[in-house]
Amino acid sequence: MKKVLTTTVVLIIAATLSAQECGTGRYSTYNYFPQIDSIPGVVFGTNTGVDGSSQTLRMDIYAPAGDPLQARPVVVLAFGGSFVTGSRANMAGMCGLLARMGYVAVAIDYRVGFFFPNASTTMHAVQRCVHDLKGSIRYLRKTVAEDGNPYNIDPDRIIVGGVSAGAIGALHLTYMNEASELPAPLVADSAALGGMEGLSGPLGYSSDVIACVSMSGALMDTTWIHPGDQPLCGIHETGDGVVPCYTEQAYALGFPTGIIVSGDHDIHVRMENIGVPNCYLEYPGTGHVGYLDYDPVNSLNFVFQFLASVVCDEVLDCHGATVAVNEPTPASDALLLYPMPASNTLTMDLPEAALVRIMDGQGRSLLERILPAGQNTLNVATLPNGIYLVRTEGPVVRTARLVITR
Repeated sequence: MKKVLTTTVVLIIAATLSAQECGTGRYSTYNYFPQIDSIPGVVFGTNTGVDGSSQTLRMDIYAPAGDPLQARPVVVLAFGGSFVTGSRANMAGMCGLLARMGYVAVAIDYRVGFFFPNASTTMHAVQRCVHDLKGSIRYLRKTVAEDGNPYNIDPDRIIVGGVSAGAIGALHLTYMNEASELPAPLVADSAALGGMEGLSGPLGYSSDVIACVSMSGALMDTTWIHPGDQPLCGIHETGDGVVPCYTEQAYALGFPTGIIVSGDHDIHVRMENIGVPNCYLEYPGTGHVGYLDYDPVNSLNFVFQFLASVVCDEVLDCHGATVAVNEPTPASDALLLYPMPASNTLTMDLPEAALVRIMDGQGRSLLERILPAGQNTLNVATLPNGIYLVRTEGPVVRTARLVITR
């Protein structure tokens, strides 16, 4: 359901955003705010878990410290893990980056656990994710209406996104929004589970979002997308063997589900055909969300530019490209870094002696060391919070993503 505003109200909102936020570098500058506040473990609801027991659902909230703005856009993020594993902590790095750019970023729980994949069980796993995402969004709006807006959010600027399974949930929340679109295996117990909205989180508030970010996600039916629907930012690898980039059968835990889904490429095609604004970035290769390792700066900048365009009500900035040329690093040549995200020190395991470079988003070398084979620790305390590329140059060139948050 879309909200319709009068021309006068739209102009007032746009002028206010321009004066207070947009055009200042906020939303497009790393470390615009050098420090963040975090509120871990906020309970937003409960629901029945995969094992049949009651599960408390929590969120971690990240926000820029010392920010005077009292109506900040929100990005709600869901982790990946095939609906079987994963946790909201997996999204901490991205949430920290978003908070330093001026957003309130929220990493949520959703119900995961082992199930044997088939059409019914897999669709119910997606449904659990969607219901929990919706519950978290309703909770955020409740805090504005009933609790004095403790997180200083703008309830009219909430964006949902996710990685892998989390992206699948975000896509279905955004575009599967009519009861007639509910797949047949979900119809029988839909009423008992709370219908389209579900029973996670407070009822009586909207779970609508203004945009969606899909990092290697998929949708069961692209005809659910209609003219006037919310804009999308999608990223995918063409040969993804976990979540298909095109329209193919989905697999879970390596098992066929019997469900045909459309990945970000074919969602992009549908949107282009019917005029829904979208940004799409495509990588070659057979990885799954591998771009966050071998091309983290470009892929996340792509997302951040999209978000900045949406929250400032501007024409989408898609970096003028829909195809990336970076080839993925073979798994056998992977570079292992930890902890991730890093704070003041970074440890890496080197199979051989190499020149190690840490580079920023413009390709500038910020730190260079010649290190021996084995375990090495680098002091990165002088590097600002952000996303970097680590490159080792020896007999084999290896690269990896480095996220620094403090």
